Amino acid sequence: MKKAIAIVCFSAIVLTGCGKTVTGGESSNNTTTAANTTAAVTDEAATEAAETTTEISAETAAATEAETETDTHEANVSAGGRMDMYPAVYKEKIRSAFEQMENEHDGMASIEYAFRDLDADGVPELILKYGTCEADYQIHIYRFDEECELRDLGIIGGGHTSFCYDENTGDFVLLWAHMGAASAAYHKWENGALVTDRSEELELDSQDGTYDKALEEKGIKFMEFVSANRSSFSGETKSWIYHSSGETEERDGLYLDFTG
Repeated sequence: MKKAIAIVCFSAIVLTGCGKTVTGGESSNNTTTAANTTAAVTDEAATEAAETTTEISAETAAATEAETETDTHEANVSAGGRMDMYPAVYKEKIRSAFEQMENEHDGMASIEYAFRDLDADGVPELILKYGTCEADYQIHIYRFDEECELRDLGIIGGGHTSFCYDENTGDFVLLWAHMGAASAAYHKWENGALVTDRSEELELDSQDGTYDKALEEKGIKFMEFVSANRSSFSGETKSWIYHSSGETEERDGLYLDFTG
């Protein structure tokens, strides 16, 4: 920080110029005039110094505040800052989506959510499916971006679907199955967006009536997720945590502490 030195030494120069010995009243008058001039110049210099110092102090304070705001913003948008912030942001989004469904449908709401780092930046995306039933389920993909803003990447039809991934590529796979038919839609991250790469039909195993064999052959694995629903305003909200091991845990209320 630059410091302004506003001390003017003009008075010393004036006094040096008045150093000659002068006799009589002329000397007294000249001395008095010089003293008055010196005082006036000194007062003016002091005033200018005070004003200059005040201006510089104000500018310095503003610059310091701007630097602090910049440093804070940079800290917030760093990878570490985003990692600390995203859980609370996602929780609030899940909660608000559930409450919106309740308010719009007489207390009836149902959601499923999971997390997966689709763009491989260290911060997972939120995969959120919600609606009242299979007929109107929609899937939203949310990303917590570098500016710490929540971005909705788009809507995917969500009826009769399950969250999966390709263990060979890591791609997000949306598995659809209904009334003896099934397909797997593979999604890739390209140019800041999640796009459908391809879709493949799955063959039902005639012996056990499942798609387990087809999924195993293609390397498709189910993701861990949370499902929650409420049937009416008078009904209770229940949540279930579905683990990749096949185990299920039940929770009372809307469970928001799952991190995937």
